[in-house]
Amino acid sequence: MGKKKSAILITLLTLVIAALCFISTVSFNYGSNGMYTFNSLLRATDKDADLGGVYGAEGYKGGGFAVTYYPEGVITAKEYNDNRGGYADEAEKEEYENSYVAYHGGTLYLEKESVCGGGDEPSEEFQSAFDNTVKLLEDRYARLKKDGAELAVKDDYTVRVFLPKMMDASLVAFTVNSYTGEFSVRYGSNAESAPEILPALRKKTIDDYFKKAYSRVGADGTAYVAMQFTDEGKEVLAEETQNANTMYFMVGDQAAITLSISEAVDSKTLYVSSSAYTGETASIYADVINTVMKLDDAENTLKLSVSDALEFGALYGGNALAALYIAYGICFIAMMAFFFIRYRRLGFVHLYTYLIFTLIMIVCVYGISFLYLSLETFIAFMLVSLLLAASNIVTFEYARKEYAGGKTMASSVKEGYKKCFWHIFDLHVVLAILSFIMYGIGLSNLSLFAFILGLGTVFSGLACLGLNRLTWAAMMSFTPNKGGFCNFKREEVEDDD
Repeated sequence: MGKKKSAILITLLTLVIAALCFISTVSFNYGSNGMYTFNSLLRATDKDADLGGVYGAEGYKGGGFAVTYYPEGVITAKEYNDNRGGYADEAEKEEYENSYVAYHGGTLYLEKESVCGGGDEPSEEFQSAFDNTVKLLEDRYARLKKDGAELAVKDDYTVRVFLPKMMDASLVAFTVNSYTGEFSVRYGSNAESAPEILPALRKKTIDDYFKKAYSRVGADGTAYVAMQFTDEGKEVLAEETQNANTMYFMVGDQAAITLSISEAVDSKTLYVSSSAYTGETASIYADVINTVMKLDDAENTLKLSVSDALEFGALYGGNALAALYIAYGICFIAMMAFFFIRYRRLGFVHLYTYLIFTLIMIVCVYGISFLYLSLETFIAFMLVSLLLAASNIVTFEYARKEYAGGKTMASSVKEGYKKCFWHIFDLHVVLAILSFIMYGIGLSNLSLFAFILGLGTVFSGLACLGLNRLTWAAMMSFTPNKGGFCNFKREEVEDDD
């Protein structure tokens, strides 16, 4: 490779690395009084709540709150025993006992009539409604986009949700997200007795009258939930809201949003504000309505009760994230010290290759929706970092051996790569396949570990067998002493004379 092309390539690589390092690791405030924040990819990346430490775009400190959702007809063993013990009459107690069936080893009790259809096992209708309900909850909590938020089905028929402490509106989210059923609009003095005005006709659905809900925060800091109607919805509202009264935006039998009006509504968009609304809570209320509108069978969902919220601390302690960063820094320094001592300026080749590999991995963890930073992610990344370093050492040593035998540096590099190519290629292919198979059959954090391991293995192979060799050729073109650049030496042959 000529010097001019080498200079252009190295310059481009340096600029790319510098730019990626900046957007991946640097966060700062800007604007008047520092009112705006630029968050690096690493800071904005989703993180496991168990890591602790101040991180994330909003300064999440680890730990959080959890609740469990119980579908109507599903109760805990404690609630069953408490209710059972409340009957003084033996006949009534027996009738109560016969109305429930123990499930999942007695951890839950299912109401025979509503859940099991009169039998001893959950009915297909209940299972279908439960699946719809879980789908609805998953959509709602996914829209929160909060670091560390988790949702999982427990004991087959309950749903446990965890929200991080960084979220100010956790309790609001737990309560409002439990609202299930179809969306409708009522108008009157009381939510329970007020007649339904939307949908107005049986042959039409709410989609004919209502478009969507969304949240806004005004310049004065006031948060709004905006309700947007169709032209036909606007006409119906104008006809039905002639007198001062209250509109109730219902999800099932719950009034999600109320709006007092003093004159007929003659607008396609209503802006509802409340002293209790923040930007976060307004968004939650809007999402509750939108997720119901989006669900194909919102009527076929289950009414949910919410357990008391439990508070959890970060499993690995408050400084676990900082400890991981420090551990990585120590390993990085040790790795680069080895390469520069062993290979001198050839260490820059590995440095460039490794930095690009690392930055690509950061972008992937940030950009792929189901990936996040955790202890498992860190361990998998360190393993593929070790794989890349070892692969580069192998290629360097093969080239060193060829050069020691008397070949030119260009020939030594070419022959060295040729001799070790398939060993490195096969290792990466086998490890990547095994990792992705493990990902396909893995559970929970094991899947996360396996996917990062597989993804990192692919990038490690490309970096070692492609980028590393290209960078080596470009950097070496600037020095006349090729052996000195790599710290390679010829073998001395003794003269028999």
